[in-house]
Amino acid sequence: MKKKLSLVLCFVLVAGLLSGCAISSEPITTETASGLWDKVFVLPLASFITLLYKLLSNNLGFAIILATAIVRLVLMPLYAKSNKSMAVMQEIQPQMQRIQKKYENKKDQASQVKMQQEMMELYKKYNYNPMAGCLLPFLQMPVFLAFYQAISRHPLIHNAAAAEFFGINLGATATVPNYILAFVVAGLTVYSQRLMNKSMAASMNGQQNQTNNMMMKIMTYYFPFAMFSITIGTPFAFGLYFLTGSIMTIIQSLIFKRPNAKK
Repeated sequence: MKKKLSLVLCFVLVAGLLSGCAISSEPITTETASGLWDKVFVLPLASFITLLYKLLSNNLGFAIILATAIVRLVLMPLYAKSNKSMAVMQEIQPQMQRIQKKYENKKDQASQVKMQQEMMELYKKYNYNPMAGCLLPFLQMPVFLAFYQAISRHPLIHNAAAAEFFGINLGATATVPNYILAFVVAGLTVYSQRLMNKSMAASMNGQQNQTNNMMMKIMTYYFPFAMFSITIGTPFAFGLYFLTGSIMTIIQSLIFKRPNAKK
């Protein structure tokens, strides 16, 4: 019940935030930035990319790659916390199921209260916070949208001279380089999903594995397809964001392999 409530709350929070983030095609500058979203998220990120652009000998492609890597490194502690929370959840799930089964035929208020008390004692014993697993999904979508706008609305993205990266137009969409990059991104996403699925399967018992096997397969194919489609239809520069993000995800998955929850 707590897990479901956590997921619903995460969805509501993300949906509420994104509903106020209308995407504009107008270049982002201090003069054109309007609203909380532009001023707090998009403009600072675009300005950070501009700073790196100047530090990297006016190379916008490398600036986007480095900005992505730095942001992902900053978020790495939250990734580790979310990863640890998921590991603990997998560890205690059999005990949670036993408690739920114990009270499945007891619908009176006193029994429900007692069940919640036993759940809370279990959470306390393992130092588990159901909301911790929501941190990463909650942050990923706003960061994704902020990067998309910061890149697609960056004043330099449509400047032919500034937006050239090894002879490729960073503002171009649906070109041969976009397709090549899309295949690379999709391949890396497949690999990262398999790493995650393998880690999850190792921490599940047989019944849990059967229950989640279909979901894991869907995610394995859905995410690469989504990444492939978006990379083709968005500026090549945004594909560099996906490429760097995919590499960082693989590195994070290898570093933060699901630890034993008891540790």
